[in-house]
Amino acid sequence: MSRKVTFLVGLFILCMCVLMLQIIETRVLSVISYYHLAFFAISMAMFGMTAGSLIVYFNQALFVPERLLLHLSWIASAFAVTAVLSTVILISTVLLDPSTGILLSAMLWLKLIAALVPPYVLPA
Repeated sequence: MSRKVTFLVGLFILCMCVLMLQIIETRVLSVISYYHLAFFAISMAMFGMTAGSLIVYFNQALFVPERLLLHLSWIASAFAVTAVLSTVILISTVLLDPSTGILLSAMLWLKLIAALVPPYVLPA
């Protein structure tokens, strides 16, 4: 296969995995918390993909077309590792009612944001 076809197949698989992760996180959040908070996963995915796109845009010298296939391999590997870590942290986090304390609630939400964003920043 040519390098272009190999790159496009890899890109398709990576994009498919990112979409599946987003669906899984949405479903898990709807089970472990209130249903309307499941849309938080969609917001974090959009935030992470925007941050990753800005990283690529401002570092164009690092992402030259000749090295795209090499970059795709390490990006896919990093996505796989962060997706597993993100899911483990997500299912081990208990979201509490804000009446238990605003500081504790804020720390748990920051932990959840820090867990959900990295898998989406890397594949951008």
